[in-house]
This record gives sequence, structure tokens and C-alpha cells, in this order.
Amino acid sequence: MISFFKKLFSKPATTSSSFIFIDIYQHLNKYPLQSEDNYIRALTHSSFTKKMEEKNERLEFLGDAVINFCVAEVLYHQMHNKDEGTMTKARASIVNRKNLNKVGVDIGIPKYLKHKLLPKQLDEAPDIIGNAFEALIGAYYIDYGMKEMEKLIATLLMKEFDAHNFHKTITDSKSYLLEWSQAQKKHLLFEHKSSVNENGLFEVALLIEGEVRATAIGKNKKEAEQLACKKAIELLQLGA
Repeated sequence: MISFFKKLFSKPATTSSSFIFIDIYQHLNKYPLQSEDNYIRALTHSSFTKKMEEKNERLEFLGDAVINFCVAEVLYHQMHNKDEGTMTKARASIVNRKNLNKVGVDIGIPKYLKHKLLPKQLDEAPDIIGNAFEALIGAYYIDYGMKEMEKLIATLLMKEFDAHNFHKTITDSKSYLLEWSQAQKKHLLFEHKSSVNENGLFEVALLIEGEVRATAIGKNKKEAEQLACKKAIELLQLGA
């Protein structure tokens, strides 16, 4: 109700031509209703400022919850004959770091993200873009409310999702397994070797409920974790 009256009586504090992130707003066809402050905060990484009120972490927390709720609600209605486990897997296939990062790039976040990271650091941490996208959704939610976010998120994340022919395709093994472990209330832990092996590769062991379920080697910790998760998923037959 509050967001309805905001939209009814509020006007942007500035003209659209003076907005900083005009390309993003045009892409999404949604402009700030009042101030652009939250949107600027959403695209400010913690490396840029140490002030809590200026960086995007709180908005990221909010946006993450909004995205998961909106996807869950759409799945609840689209997959009315599916159980919780199947819907959990479907959500994990939609709300994963790879998809969030891709959407963040597609709408133009890298152009505007405020940070103090080196190009190599950005390349090694692509999730920064997806986190900023979550924060941006948090900013939009404050202005527009949940109903508008349901439409926006469905457009951005669920255009290619087919509820009737969902075969549990896994695009991000780590996100998928984390989602599964949370739904099943199982403790998941990665144990890394303190240093790379003689070939310059990273080794990781994946433990579920304290039991080693998979081990893997990768050129970095992220790759090793993904490979370990993929092995665990196959072993537990979660994608079957």
C-alpha cells in the first residue's frame, strides 16, 4: 500500500536526464521514484568505502531475500503439482551466482560499479556484479514494492524457465548444493589445503554432516569447490 501511494504521488527528485545510471533505468524501464541515493549505494562496493551507510551490503541482503521470495512465489504457482524438493532445485537453477552475474552484466552494472579493485581482482571475483544486482533489486523494492519486483525478476531471471519441462538442469553446482543443504538442514563445509600442490593447483574436500563426500582439484579455490560440488551431486543423485 505504501509503495502504491509512493508511485501515485511521488515524482523523481531529478529529471531522468540527470540520473547517473540512466542506461540501467532505461534498460529496465524503471526510474527512481524519489531520490537516486539507494541506487547509488547499491552500486557501491565495500572496497570503495568503509562507511556502512554508503556501501551496498545492506541492500544486497534485502535484494537477495526479495529475489528468492519472488522466484519461489512464481514457482509455487507454476509448479503446482511438484513437491518442495523439486521446487527447491528449480529455484537453485534460477537463483545462482552465474545467472545473477550475467544479468548484472547484461543490464550494465560493470560500467557504473564504484570500487577500488584491480581488473584482475574483478576477473577473479565475478560475484561482485551479481551482488550489486541483488543490491539494486533491494533499492527498487524500497521504491516499488513486491508486486512490481515479481514482474521485473520474472522478466530478468525466468524468461527461459519452463516449469512443465524442468529436468533439474544444474548450471551452478555450488549454488545448487548450498540451496539443497539449506532446504534439507544439512551442514555443508569446504576444507581447503593451506597451500597449492606441487602443480600449482588447489585441493578441496567437501564435507556434508561432517563426512567427506567429495574431493576435487582446480586451478583456483572457486573451480575446485565447483568440481567437488558437482561430484557430490552425482554421488547423491540429486540431479536425477
